[in-house]
Amino acid sequence: MTRPASAPLTRAEIYGDAEPCLDDPAELFHEASKLYPSLARRQAAGIVRLEANETLRAVAARSVRRNPQLPRTVLPSPRRPACTLWQAIDRRRSRRSFTGALDDPDLATILDAAYGARSDGRRTVPSGGGLYPLELYVARRGRGVHRYDPELHALEQHEAGDPWPVFMLTSPVPSLLDDAAAAILVLGVFGRTRFKYGQRGYRFALLEAGHVVQNIVLAAAALDVAALPFGGYFDARVDELVGADGVEESVVYAVVLG
Repeated sequence: MTRPASAPLTRAEIYGDAEPCLDDPAELFHEASKLYPSLARRQAAGIVRLEANETLRAVAARSVRRNPQLPRTVLPSPRRPACTLWQAIDRRRSRRSFTGALDDPDLATILDAAYGARSDGRRTVPSGGGLYPLELYVARRGRGVHRYDPELHALEQHEAGDPWPVFMLTSPVPSLLDDAAAAILVLGVFGRTRFKYGQRGYRFALLEAGHVVQNIVLAAAALDVAALPFGGYFDARVDELVGADGVEESVVYAVVLG
């Protein structure tokens, strides 16, 4: 007998041997990060602490990592391509065929669109409490790993040398990265948001990473730069590229470019 196309699938059909167990970590986290009226006092403790501490407020208002002793390269001014938002949305595709080239003006424009600072101190994406818990690192073939400073619109050197042989090892399918020129690695600094919002703050960091990557791929589409959102990487290897411990800080998303 043919099964109707509208018939619902069973959990076993959906998950196979990987069906979530009763103490599934994803379900536990989702539950733990929910907001409840009955727990409002406890869940608002970080908000109250922030309002009462002037030093904490000053630190929270400067969500930027800067090492003045490291070499820094100021990027060209961002371009404003003659492309409407709707054209960029229509053009956007995950592309797996790369040219191996990405010039500095295009990279500068993409980084500014992704997380650039504006005159009022805000960035180009919504952020829970304006805390901006992300850092963007750029691994460029043959040109090292750099951290993007959104306030200075500059790249600060993190590692010299060619990161690509190591970056290729972060993917279960290395051929995806063969001809790419660069990758933007989105690092979550979870303490920046969790001190105020607790477990919910981790959700906010992931949501913000999604906003950043959407800006990246739309800017890339407007510039006709090949872009591939990249989430299926070996976490520990990617974290090692940016010096993250994988607990307090970890790469949560990436985009391959060029």
